[in-house]
Amino acid sequence: MKVSDRMTRDVVTLEEDQTLREALGLQQRHKIRHIPVVAGAAVVGILTDRDLKRATPSLLTGVEQEKYDQLLDNTRVDQVMTRNPRTVSPETTLKEVAEILIEHKFGSLPVIDANRLVGIITDIDLLGALCELLDE
Repeated sequence: MKVSDRMTRDVVTLEEDQTLREALGLQQRHKIRHIPVVAGAAVVGILTDRDLKRATPSLLTGVEQEKYDQLLDNTRVDQVMTRNPRTVSPETTLKEVAEILIEHKFGSLPVIDANRLVGIITDIDLLGALCELLDE
């Protein structure tokens, strides 16, 4: 089975100059944990839920709501994203993807074809493929 068989094709993306507030809104609205960051059609980074958690203080630590809001509104995605993420092609096997995710402890990989973002493959996509195999 190949990446093209399981990847998400309708990818939610961000641009480098968007804010953390916009990123959080996209994550919540689409119920996703990984958002590729693009410049045109080229992937320049990826923003994960882990990146966002590291970049934002917890309101439980006593940070004032106003300062928290300022941080969300004034911090750009390119300040906290993971640059030049590992990518795969649509022809990559799911076994290869699983090995990469396990080795590097990644949750997803952008899928690139001819230097253009064409999808994203996540750990959840792999679990879906596993469930199909176990049903056979």
